[in-house]
Amino acid sequence: MISKMSIASPVKKLVSSVILDLDGTLLNTGANRLINHLHGHGIPIALASNSPRPFIEKKLSYHQGWKDSFSVVIGGDEVKAGKPSPDLFLEAAKRLNVQPSSCLVIEDSIPGVTAGKAAGMKVIAVPSLPKQSHLYTMADEVINSLFDLRPEQWSLPPFEDWIDGTLPIEPWNIGGPVIKGFGRGSKVLGIPTANLSTDSYSSLLSEYPSGVYFGWAGVSKRGIYKMVMSIGWNPYFNNPEKTIEPWLLHEFEDDFYGEELRLVVVGYIRPEANFPSLESLIAKIHEDGRIAESALDLPGYSKYKDDPYFK
Repeated sequence: MISKMSIASPVKKLVSSVILDLDGTLLNTGANRLINHLHGHGIPIALASNSPRPFIEKKLSYHQGWKDSFSVVIGGDEVKAGKPSPDLFLEAAKRLNVQPSSCLVIEDSIPGVTAGKAAGMKVIAVPSLPKQSHLYTMADEVINSLFDLRPEQWSLPPFEDWIDGTLPIEPWNIGGPVIKGFGRGSKVLGIPTANLSTDSYSSLLSEYPSGVYFGWAGVSKRGIYKMVMSIGWNPYFNNPEKTIEPWLLHEFEDDFYGEELRLVVVGYIRPEANFPSLESLIAKIHEDGRIAESALDLPGYSKYKDDPYFK
């Protein structure tokens, strides 16, 4: 469970600059959205990585517009010691011409979090280690992914792309035959899920942060239906592996094990979380369902009901 979630709250600390390291999992969790947002609002951004500068430059070349978005780029070969030493971040602040205390570091590694705090900066941790958020408690805030970042809490311009409690994302799809899951969807929760095997999609799922998503589901020749789904370890049940559990928002008269299920995922609702009771978990799942049900009627989401993946 993420212990310090980014829920609406007073401003934590005034910051004027942001320092990132995109070597790890941050590339998979909304980095492009964040960089475009900050750059568009004129917020100075530095990239500070233990990697050598030539390697960083090559990585930047793969992403359109990123090179021009960073005011400062600094590699581990340009300072005396890399992370967990604060040298990289202190040098980044120096080149940005700002005080370290006015910098916000966003990191996914423990050495990076350690370095940021040692530099006297504010630090947001986005843990790269599954189910290990307790190791990042030295950070000022721990969030599940960059989807959950609330810049306004740090006196930065807020994101303006949330729609009725949902975040539009670049659509992605996944599919396969429906299999039997843990057997608790209908029996324990009263919420039947149509489970997919993750054997063929483990690498794909590793790119997406755990959380609650929604979109459209096509079942063989039965039709296309609204759906909400969880990706993750389900902290309440403590799953041993990362799973995907779609809930089709439709009443079916019979099971469809073995039938082809295709999902087009179009939006994000919230991070994965633990709950104090089974009842509170069930209530939250139903709330997620209501949010998804309503959002999918919006033009920006409803158009994907006709996605070619369903043909």
